[in-house]
Amino acid sequence: LDPVGGSVPDSGGVTFVPALAGLAAPWWRGDLRGSVTGLGLDTTAGHLVRALCEGIAAQVVELAEAVATDLGARPEVLRVDGGLTRSALLMQTQADLLQRPVEVSALPDVTALGVGALARIGLDPGLPLGQAVPAWEPAAVYEPRIGPDEAAERLARFRAAVGTLLERS
Repeated sequence: LDPVGGSVPDSGGVTFVPALAGLAAPWWRGDLRGSVTGLGLDTTAGHLVRALCEGIAAQVVELAEAVATDLGARPEVLRVDGGLTRSALLMQTQADLLQRPVEVSALPDVTALGVGALARIGLDPGLPLGQAVPAWEPAAVYEPRIGPDEAAERLARFRAAVGTLLERS
């Protein structure tokens, strides 16, 4: 739902590139700033909300693809935590663009737990990973609701916007 309680439309051609503190991984261009393109007289708050979610999700897809290249395989699922996981729209958009399930942690900040697990393994290198971290229990699972062609189209729009930023620099 959008901030005023209605349903959120598609992005209406509005594209957001979340580079508010520079364009981070996998581009590593700290000199660039975010952009919003495709605005028109018919642009609504719902279009902006959708574009914001799609921009964040598309950047995560780029990171997931970089990880897949490094590892030689795509992850079957994305496990997430943190404040943005409270947005059902963002989590659904993430699953849609990634074309993989997104599992939301039942714990609010698993990142800190991961740091603790690494410290524990550092103290006891023989400790199996399963004993260093608690069992994973998702609070919610989001499955893709759009097909690969639509996801590819949305990602292409995002990549074109990123390409424009990179060309202008």
